[in-house]
Amino acid sequence: MALLSITSVAQPTNPQLLGVCSLEELKKEPYAEWFITNYTAYVPNESVVKQLKNMRLKDYSVTIFFATWCGDSKREVPRFIKLLDVLGFQPSALNLIAVDSADSLYKQSPGHEERGKHIYKVPTFIISKKGNEVNRIVEIPALSLERDLLAILTDNKEYRPNYPSYVYLSKWFDEGILTDDNVSLPGLANQLRGLTRSANELNTFGRTLLSSNPDHRKAVLAVYQINCYLYPDSWQTHSRFAELLLNAGEYLRAEEVLHHAIEVNNDPENVEQLLKLYNAARDKTHTH
Repeated sequence: MALLSITSVAQPTNPQLLGVCSLEELKKEPYAEWFITNYTAYVPNESVVKQLKNMRLKDYSVTIFFATWCGDSKREVPRFIKLLDVLGFQPSALNLIAVDSADSLYKQSPGHEERGKHIYKVPTFIISKKGNEVNRIVEIPALSLERDLLAILTDNKEYRPNYPSYVYLSKWFDEGILTDDNVSLPGLANQLRGLTRSANELNTFGRTLLSSNPDHRKAVLAVYQINCYLYPDSWQTHSRFAELLLNAGEYLRAEEVLHHAIEVNNDPENVEQLLKLYNAARDKTHTH
């Protein structure tokens, strides 16, 4: 569709590392340039490290979903591994999984280790105890890597990883709430109000979910409509929703949503693209 050039992420220029990988691979070029630099530069807080060393670290394992094309991964993964090394964490309890950037494989690994784990942002650091997830650090630390890890290991109830909206959305998806014909989408939006930082947050969630399986389209439509309730003045949010409606054959709804997108758009450069989508939806409405 016309807006794909706007909503797609830039493709990486360097080779991607994909799937289950080892630390040794990250220490080789072209990844060594950023891995070794950020690993060496990071100095974990000594007082927090001292507290962490009193924890039974051998009871835990860590799984890191990351991407060699992602700036946050390039910065945070080397730092976190430096922290684990300082703590004497067992290398055998560390799992590294690199995910793709391609539209059809967005944030997926070749072996699909991400399935069922709700990976919508990278890096995601999953801390598990005896095989069960305790908590996670999402994209960037809430406080610092070492303070976040301490909060997780001490079961601090006040600790909340970034993107709390994803916790709700993942739960709703797993429980079938997002595909329930009787669900109150405005009600779900109210539960998320104040938990999202931008319209892009739910767009990313929906894009990742749809890329993992086209059969998730109904759930993603619900997510995009919730986003429209949260950000009624965002033309991008409405155009993204409309694109998916067009692909789903819901032309009249797409036309209505695009009409609103045109009304709230305040950038003349977007008008031509929005009108193309609107006219496509209107033509489809009158021919079906």
